[in-house]
Amino acid sequence: MQQNELKAGALFAGIGGFCLGFAQAGIKTVWAIENNPASVQTYQHNISGVRIVMDGDLPASIKDVKVQTHQLEPVDVLHAGFPCQSFSMAGERKGFDDERGQLFYEIIRIVKEFGNNKPSVIVLENSPHLRNGEGGAWFLEVSKELKSLGYWFRESSSAELDCYDLTPLPQKRNRLFMVAFSIDHFKNGRLTFPTSRFLGEKNLADYIDFAGEQDEEYYLHEENRYHKMISDEVDDKNCRGCPR
Repeated sequence: MQQNELKAGALFAGIGGFCLGFAQAGIKTVWAIENNPASVQTYQHNISGVRIVMDGDLPASIKDVKVQTHQLEPVDVLHAGFPCQSFSMAGERKGFDDERGQLFYEIIRIVKEFGNNKPSVIVLENSPHLRNGEGGAWFLEVSKELKSLGYWFRESSSAELDCYDLTPLPQKRNRLFMVAFSIDHFKNGRLTFPTSRFLGEKNLADYIDFAGEQDEEYYLHEENRYHKMISDEVDDKNCRGCPR
């Protein structure tokens, strides 16, 4: 790695989606924290050369990770798609009163442990409802904690983006992205989020094998809402190669 290359660290790394995105932008993730063994196995299949933080033979839980003990290398960017079930409209909406929602504070703790070597940029991702939940109190809590660490963060530091509009992916999925800049490295926290749309044609047959057959367990029941959504797309004129 060259001296001037930017480096990232990943919390709640999952199967590596965030890390792949940063790699495509020229920012290599050097260590990742993810405690689900199946996710780690998929991550290592997707991405090579990233150190998975371990406790013995098992992937480390973020609650147990310490910057000094686990020798976390200082990074330029820290990214984290922290658990969204507590903040999603689809869940019970317990927010920070839920154990999973409280994992957000592990991000704050780890940044504090870096001391003067804290990341220049923090990138977070979660459910869009985090910005409005409890009358905006959840978002204010995130803002307060990031500011207390010495980062620029305000309402304009976040944006709800839909991957269907911005990428070749066929999935409609709105997510909230939040970006905080260290006041030690940036004069302000201004950021322009992407607004351009993906203009290429999306063909469902490029993502689903309609000709092959799988075991029955892999098929959705006809009454399942996702079965109906996919069936509607199959009838779309742009679905070349799909059954009619």
